[in-house]
Amino acid sequence: MTKNKEHNIVPQRIRQARLIRGLTIQELANKLSVTRQAVSQYELGQTAPSAAVLGEMVRILNFPLSFFYKPIESDNLFNSDNAFFRSYATANKKEKEQQIQRANLLVEIYKYLSEFIEFPKVNLANLSSFDIENLNDDLIEKIAIYVRKSWKLGLGPISNVTLLVEKNGFIVTRNETNYQEIDAFSYLLPEGRPIIFLSADKKSAARTRLDIAHELGHILLHQGIEKGLINDKKIFDKIEDEAYRFATAFLLPEESFLEDVISTSLDHFIFLKERWKVSISMMIRRCKDLGVLSDSQYTYLMKQISRRKWRKKEPLDDVLEPENPVLLRRAVEKLLEEEILTRDQLVEDLKMPIEEIESLTNLEPGTLSRRGQVIPINIREFKK
Repeated sequence: MTKNKEHNIVPQRIRQARLIRGLTIQELANKLSVTRQAVSQYELGQTAPSAAVLGEMVRILNFPLSFFYKPIESDNLFNSDNAFFRSYATANKKEKEQQIQRANLLVEIYKYLSEFIEFPKVNLANLSSFDIENLNDDLIEKIAIYVRKSWKLGLGPISNVTLLVEKNGFIVTRNETNYQEIDAFSYLLPEGRPIIFLSADKKSAARTRLDIAHELGHILLHQGIEKGLINDKKIFDKIEDEAYRFATAFLLPEESFLEDVISTSLDHFIFLKERWKVSISMMIRRCKDLGVLSDSQYTYLMKQISRRKWRKKEPLDDVLEPENPVLLRRAVEKLLEEEILTRDQLVEDLKMPIEEIESLTNLEPGTLSRRGQVIPINIREFKK
């Protein structure tokens, strides 16, 4: 007698798919024409949806049926307590949960690809000689320079921050979140590999570089913090300030950056932006933090930025090339090029929507949905 497959459903997958689609329990219940209690019971594993309801769920959530039967490795899961979020104050729980669940898909993709691909070894600077339990601005400045030295960067502008961290073993993805409130978040896998999830909603190369450096600061400085404490606003603000200070010190080392600041006019900062590839407002803040600008001078310049309507879009934002992650994309492309996997096999093994796989691995849309690969045909040689 065949076992009823409904009872093999993984309840957490229902919740995950719902959250990724941005639906509340009540909203999914309405779409399924069932009660809120029924959906809650599905997600808790107290009851299983009927075949008809499950079919509707597949259609509404646009996830393959096989996804709902795929086991979850709980050890690798992100959650709101162990992921560092920027823009914490404005991003609501629903928005954060949606991105966290997409990040969990990313971890599954990475784990799958690592069965075939040898990813770069993680190379994090050893900070054991620093007292990171008692951070202050001077110590953070020293740590930033130490990290640069450990990665053999010198003190000049970093050409590509995204490629830099990928070469040092980070997994990075850059995705549209549809939420302006979420900039980036990061997580350290139990195996020690860092994951950085970037928002592509703000089309700014300078912003992406700051986001990555900021998350690098969290990964290096804040792994010892009890994650539940992140929800304490005062503690959150403190660690955000520390990560920001690290990011600015890492991207704009005091010695070399100040050599370039021969003027604090906005026109000169535009010139410096092309060289250092960071925002004008960040450079002005850096000058204030380093004592080059007084509080009143800083306030004046920021008012000038507002007056010129540069808060949302600065000069050169359309000129600086965006930095896109390449590691996961190249991993997938390599497997397909070497015919280790077919597109269909990869999609079938991952049991996820094609669009999610492509988005999370930064593949060109349509890469995995091309059906019927080209069959090589040779022209027959005819005797004349």
